[in-house]
Amino acid sequence: MKNKIDNRETIEPVTADQDEYLIRSRVEIAAILNTLCQAGSMITAYFGSDNDFTLTAILAVRPGEDEVIMDYGADADANQRALQAGKITFVAAHERIKVQFVAASLRQVRFEGRDAFSMRLPAALLRLQRREYFRIVAPLLRPLRCVITPQGAPSGAPAEATIVDISCGGIAIIDCRQPVNLEIGACLRNCRIQLPGIGTVTATMLIKSNYDVTLKNGARHRHAGCEFVDLPESVRALVQRYINRMESERKYRSGGR
Repeated sequence: MKNKIDNRETIEPVTADQDEYLIRSRVEIAAILNTLCQAGSMITAYFGSDNDFTLTAILAVRPGEDEVIMDYGADADANQRALQAGKITFVAAHERIKVQFVAASLRQVRFEGRDAFSMRLPAALLRLQRREYFRIVAPLLRPLRCVITPQGAPSGAPAEATIVDISCGGIAIIDCRQPVNLEIGACLRNCRIQLPGIGTVTATMLIKSNYDVTLKNGARHRHAGCEFVDLPESVRALVQRYINRMESERKYRSGGR
């Protein structure tokens, strides 16, 4: 059975006017892939004539060996189909920037005691900024909170996380006060965000990336990038109003610059 999920990154048709977004420098390509690796970004690998796919992540980037190590997907059959495929297209998103690259083939290797994919460092990489998802950093003096309702345990206490930044596409959160599943691919339903002076946003969020951060005081926290799933336009409009208001206030404080 082939994979069937929603909310994965889709292939971007590469057109002539996108040539300016194609990166061909090996140094830059390796740096971008390293960023995806460090962030633990989920990557969709498409292959076959009907765009079968599996979900993966970058485990290591080795420019000196012309190699990128990718994690095996959860579906063993899909992994085998990917190994037998000719062309594989990888699509990911990091901080609302779509990244896409192609491998001519994959081979199976062992990495840190487990099976993994190996591919050559791509010759080119497409990097597209999603301009419709303008992101603002949440204010420090008036921090935004995301209340995460119990998932699968209605009697549990809601968790509260601090919002680091917000856009119409999603949020980044840190410092959950209750245990929450922030693993990549986890779906958090009925999350509530109170936008001061605007209203309350209720949304379903998909965890797209996560990593640990260490603050200046030495405290370690979990950072997670979350994507809104099927957000109604009326609710998205509330987020946009908040972003517009905060951006206007920022420009006013900076003297209109």
